[in-house]
Amino acid sequence: MNLYSFEGYIFDLDGTLLDSMEVWQKIYARPFQDVGMSMPKNLLEKINHLSLSDSAVFTVENTGIPLTPRELAEKWVKTARWTYAHDIELKEGAYELLEKLHSMGKRLGIATATPRGIFEPCLERHGIADFFMSATSVDEVPRGKGFPDIYREEASRLGLFSGECLVFEDSHMGAQGAKDGGFQVVGVYDKQSAKFAKQMQKTCDKYVYSLKELL
Repeated sequence: MNLYSFEGYIFDLDGTLLDSMEVWQKIYARPFQDVGMSMPKNLLEKINHLSLSDSAVFTVENTGIPLTPRELAEKWVKTARWTYAHDIELKEGAYELLEKLHSMGKRLGIATATPRGIFEPCLERHGIADFFMSATSVDEVPRGKGFPDIYREEASRLGLFSGECLVFEDSHMGAQGAKDGGFQVVGVYDKQSAKFAKQMQKTCDKYVYSLKELL
């Protein structure tokens, strides 16, 4: 695979471009702490491919936290907005890779499970917002990242077909969803999904432990 032969490049954010998966662990855990409960250890991997609203429904139905899905989602959003605006950093090599692709005239897009209104300040703070032509959040498509919907929608927004785009994902479910949609995929290591590294290596067309490997 020639990395630079594609017209479009679709990036997941959390765990791929942004070093944010541990932060989401804390964001999700905060409402549990507020009511004197402990968050189930494997909750994050069960919901991180879903929209925030679907994540809240799943969490309320499966953990017994004494909140409605709407109340839970609102708590997550409040914490996440501040955190993205102030704390979250880029992963190693992310800025340099995006800058290089943008300078080559490539079409760059985002496919993220994080809702609009949360991630944008982080992209602005790191000076990468203008590299992207468009973005799609998982709450804008019918199904979560285990399915092709979000990648096909973002490719369409870029004015391209799946075969013209390369997807970057740290999630094994995201990678499989993109592959099922006819995309080639670069898997990106993240310590929160490390136990799926071997599975990712089998699913993806290329797997890297750092985006710097692609420069």
